[in-house]
Order: sequence, then structure tokens, then C-alpha cells
Amino acid sequence: MVSLNTPFVRSLLSGLAGFVVYGGWAYFVNVDHGQDLAMMIGLVQGSYSFALTFIMTLVTEWLFEKCEGHFVTIMAIVCTALFVTPYLIHTFIGTPEILMTILPGFIIGSIYTGVYVLGLKRVKVEALSAANE
Repeated sequence: MVSLNTPFVRSLLSGLAGFVVYGGWAYFVNVDHGQDLAMMIGLVQGSYSFALTFIMTLVTEWLFEKCEGHFVTIMAIVCTALFVTPYLIHTFIGTPEILMTILPGFIIGSIYTGVYVLGLKRVKVEALSAANE
């Protein structure tokens, strides 16, 4: 039986949720411009939301170690990537409602990153406390 309590499985499930939620949102906010265009935008948004969720979780872990847990630095780097990446993708494919398409993902992704970093800090502090006992 596969354990659901692994970073890979949690990242995979988060990515799948991102695909469905953000792809559906992108379709919804762009459907007035035509169903075919909205479907393409929804699939693009869903696909990169899946990839971005998975990759940015790994990047956040890496930055946490490299930046010694410095919250503001990690948030600035990750949030910049969370905004610029989708903005450039949607500019390239000609999305009419770019900000409305990417705003929910940016806000939720930023909150997710902040909570994730705080969780990493808590785990690190607990590990140090246990090591000192």
C-alpha cells in the first residue's frame, strides 16, 4: 500500500488539486471570449498550476536551507516566481483576462508558501529541541 504521508504524494495531490481548481477558474473567467479559447486557457492554467505547485514546493524547501529559514527572502523569491511565471505564460498565449486568471492562484500560492515556510521553521525548531534533550 502506498503511504499518503510522503512529500511526493502530498505534492502530487496538491498539484492535481491545482490543476482542477485553477484550470476551472481560468476557463470560467475567460468563457465569455469563446469556449475553445477558454478551454485552451483552462488547460494551460491547470497544467502549469500542477507543475508550479510541485516545483515551487521543492524550491521552497531548497531556499529554506540555503537562506537559513529567512522568511522574507524566501517569500520574495517564491512570490515573484508565482506571479511572473503565469503572467508571462498567459501573455504568450494571449489570455484576455490575465490578472483575473492568475490572481486567485497567486494569492493562494503566496499564503500556501508562507504557511509552508512557517511549518518548516516549526519542524526545524522541534528537531533542534529534541536533539538538545
